[in-house]
Amino acid sequence: MTTPGDGVLPGQIYPHAMDVFRHMDGLEALELMRKGQTPQTNLMRWMQFTLEHVERGKVTFAMVPREELYNLIGSVHGGIITTLLDTALGSSVQSLLPSGRAATTMDLHTRFHRPVTTAVPKVFAEAHVVHAGRRTATSEAKLVDANGKIYATGTSTLLILEDKPES
Repeated sequence: MTTPGDGVLPGQIYPHAMDVFRHMDGLEALELMRKGQTPQTNLMRWMQFTLEHVERGKVTFAMVPREELYNLIGSVHGGIITTLLDTALGSSVQSLLPSGRAATTMDLHTRFHRPVTTAVPKVFAEAHVVHAGRRTATSEAKLVDANGKIYATGTSTLLILEDKPES
């Protein structure tokens, strides 16, 4: 369990990332996660994704390619890449939302441009919001290396829901 820093209710202990997002503005919660002051999601820990940058409507997540993530043809599995892009796409929308609101993926499209292997030291999923309405939002992302070479691109439409903590 973690006790998050500034902006969280004093004395509250949040065992899961979703607890923080239910009580805080999305940007503030993501910034705490980036600083390591609140729990990461289980998926982020398992996949070893890192949150590199966050601002309102924009996020960057990163991953170091590892052989254990390879598919049968010797590159990082497309599902892993899509998961990284989906994490960034959804988080870019979440960064716009007040506490008690959550964004969930309605549709997701990934286009693969070149294979990701361990020859690439680190890849970055850079996402930004294209449109945010009251009920839906759209975002787009690109997966790049440190030199800006594009490995994949993605788009998503997300449904914005009310997500109040249980009393």
